[in-house]
Parts: sequence; C-alpha cells; structure tokens
Amino acid sequence: MIGKAISRRRNEFSVAAKTVLLTFEEARKEVNLSLKALRTDYIDLYEAIVNRKEEVEKLLGPGGGLEALIQAKEEGQIGFIGIGGHRPDLLAKVLKTNHFDTVLFHFNMVQPFALQDLILTAVKVKAGTLVMRPIAHGALAPVEKALRFPLACPQVDTVLCGMYSFEEVDKDLAIAEYAPTEREWDALLAEVESLGNTGCRLCGYCSCPKGISIAFIMTLIRYRSCYSLLPQAEESWKAQAEKAKTCDGCGQCEKQCPYGLPIILAIREAAISLSR
Repeated sequence: MIGKAISRRRNEFSVAAKTVLLTFEEARKEVNLSLKALRTDYIDLYEAIVNRKEEVEKLLGPGGGLEALIQAKEEGQIGFIGIGGHRPDLLAKVLKTNHFDTVLFHFNMVQPFALQDLILTAVKVKAGTLVMRPIAHGALAPVEKALRFPLACPQVDTVLCGMYSFEEVDKDLAIAEYAPTEREWDALLAEVESLGNTGCRLCGYCSCPKGISIAFIMTLIRYRSCYSLLPQAEESWKAQAEKAKTCDGCGQCEKQCPYGLPIILAIREAAISLSR
C-alpha cells in the first residue's frame, strides 16, 4: 500500500524500513523485499531490531546482518543504517560500536529509561534519536501531556506516532506545533519521576503460564493510578486485571526478568485495582 502511494512521488518522502532477521543472507533478502514492496531503488534508513544479547552477537558477528546492510549501503540501496529495540541499556552498548547512524527506542512517560544511558550515548556518538510509542501504543491519557513528554526532550530528534484518522493527524500536529521550553521539559520530567515506575523495559524475556500480560501491567500500573488510560487501553486493563487474579505466585516471571523486578507484587496490585 505504501509503495503504491509513494512510488511516483519518491522524492517527497524519507522512507525507513527494518528487520528482525539478523544473518547476512536474511538481512540481504529483507532489503531486497523491502525495495520491491516499496517500489523504490533506495531506502533512506534501514534498521536492525535487537532485544537480546545473542541477537546483537548475530548481527555484529562474522556473516551477520550488519555486513549485509553495509554492503547494501555501499551499493546505494540504503542511505543510513540504524539500530532499534526495546532495551535502552542494550542499545547503548551497541551504539558504542560506532556502526549505526540512528537509534529507534521506546520513550514515553511510562518508559523513560533511555534517559539513563541511551540518549546520552547517542549524543556522544552523534547518532540520530527516533522515539517510538510516545503514548505507549495508544494507552496514555491525556494525549496532550503524554505526547509532549518526548517532544520536549532536548536530545530527541524525531517522534514517531501512529495515527489512524485525519482527526488524529490534526490533533497531533497541533500538539507538536509549539516549540518546547526548558521549563516545560523540567516540569514533565519531574512528573515522570514522581510516578515511580516499576522498571519494566518491555524486553520480552518474561512469560506467564496463566497467560497474564506481565509487560502490559508492569508498564501501566503506576501511570493508571495517577492519570488515566485511553478507552481501548482501559478495556484491556480490566481484562488483564481479571486475569491477574489467577496468579498463583509461581515466580517463573521473576526468574526470567533480567532486571530482577518484583513482578508478583505488581500483578497482585493489578488484581485489586478495579475495586478501588
């Protein structure tokens, strides 16, 4: 659909694509498929997505996807090479290799962790910063406040926000229209710090035999207690809060968590959240 829309107006757009396939052959194939689907002979930015240490090793090692992206860049199929994922600490380490032009990462009022190391590293190595999920995948209300948080961060270059109607486009453009100030950023940062988030980075390591969406609960529980969620997210919260009641404290999730977070405590808190 995108290829059909932009193929005759290619010079009007900057196009980005990404892959989670990280060997040389896989990444090279992905680039060619992207070029064909988008009906273009070059892509401005191509990103490799990693969330685990072993994925980084596959990407950067001999016969890895980075070699394929470098080759595609040398052949003029790619303009810039980016890295992205859900774990800011891991992405900071990857950026220090100086192989990547940009970094794509979560950054919002419930996922502020990039401030601790990733953003500072990106500035140091002069990598462009691209924020995804500024309102946590359509969850955070009020939207105006949530969207202003990444927009106001001085070191953020680009904020990517999914929009599904002309009304949303107009609303988001209005929110982004006025320039942020240092005072606004300081106030928003203070609000985020006061939330006391759980520390969940959405890394994807944990799982639950009961089917409880641990990351969803861990990410939103503090925010929901202070503000509110958008209607669709609130309905999902109610469903997950009911499911949280089935937690038997087996501890599998906490054993899997690379950050050692007190997950069971948060799940039990969610289970009683609807009665408040």
